[in-house]
Amino acid sequence: MSGTNRPRPFVRVVVAGLGAGLLAVPGFGAGCAEPYEDDALGLDGVAVEPGSLAGVFGLQSTAVDQAEVPVFGKIDTGGITASLVVRTWRGNDDDPAVYDEHITVCGVENFETAGLLTIVPEVTLVAIPPANAVLRVDHESGSFTRETYREYWAVRDLPDDEPLPTDKTSVVYYDMDDDGNPGTTIEATGLAVGQIYVAQRKTVDQAGVVRSEDQSLGLSRVKKEGVVLDATSDLLKTESERTPHPDPRQSWSVDARLADDATCADVLDAQDDDRLPRRSPLPRNDG
Repeated sequence: MSGTNRPRPFVRVVVAGLGAGLLAVPGFGAGCAEPYEDDALGLDGVAVEPGSLAGVFGLQSTAVDQAEVPVFGKIDTGGITASLVVRTWRGNDDDPAVYDEHITVCGVENFETAGLLTIVPEVTLVAIPPANAVLRVDHESGSFTRETYREYWAVRDLPDDEPLPTDKTSVVYYDMDDDGNPGTTIEATGLAVGQIYVAQRKTVDQAGVVRSEDQSLGLSRVKKEGVVLDATSDLLKTESERTPHPDPRQSWSVDARLADDATCADVLDAQDDDRLPRRSPLPRNDG
């Protein structure tokens, strides 16, 4: 199944939204900035030196939404994506806040939904094109925003602001994993067994606090647009409607520094030893 001998399930997240201004970031360049206090996270940022967040990181993102499923009603669903991030600092004295990131998906785990589990084969996983993102950091107050970036599966030559075509034979959809089937091939097990052929665009932005030069924590906004191009069973062709989870803290991210020569195998190892936790690292909010 994979080069690291572990299956990687497929995440179907449509939207995990944050309220407007929930993670508003103070203006950059303010002198003697106070530590950024993020009420939504329940955490404070710490000051770090400009450029100190460059390097190689593992990025764990959990997105949770709710699906309306026949018989079951509204249930929580979503999943976890682990990525390798190569981050470089622009080093511009006029705008020291900016880092450029190259993001490669390394592993995906979904939550079982109404008895159905979907798994992404290795051949599909490694075919996902890397994404580029911009990270803005207020080094004095310890706040960050990861500006909007998009992850495309089996979709090409489509402007970011255009919806996915409803025509499943559109030329924007292609056989990404080169296995002779349309779109990307996903394995399904549990309630139904077979293959699903999908195309999707995932739009992500994140914001939160710097905890050290080696770790940052934040909340995520994830919009998932997907099309089932075909499937081996009619049961697998159904697309359920997804809505944001009412608690934005359910969708979070953590960055953890890795060695400069780290690979996706190191990202998965960081999951196993809890540097990239699968459970929320945020403090409990009983309110």
